[in-house]
Amino acid sequence: MIHKQKIFNILFLWTTLFILQMHTGCSSKPQYIIFKTGDRNQLQERAVKHCYGDFKVLQEKELGPYTRASLKCKE
Repeated sequence: MIHKQKIFNILFLWTTLFILQMHTGCSSKPQYIIFKTGDRNQLQERAVKHCYGDFKVLQEKELGPYTRASLKCKE
């Protein structure tokens, strides 16, 4: 009986954590993509994959040979 209760508690905890992670994953904060400076195709590919479609580049910052682009995913 105690063994079944432990299994239930563990499953409940994992389910709760999974649901919380799903809800916190949808944030309105800008998200970032790192790509090689000058390689706009790489930016496009990574942003589409990250945003599951349409996006807008808010800001870009060069970091040596790479650039960090701040994105806003459109829904």
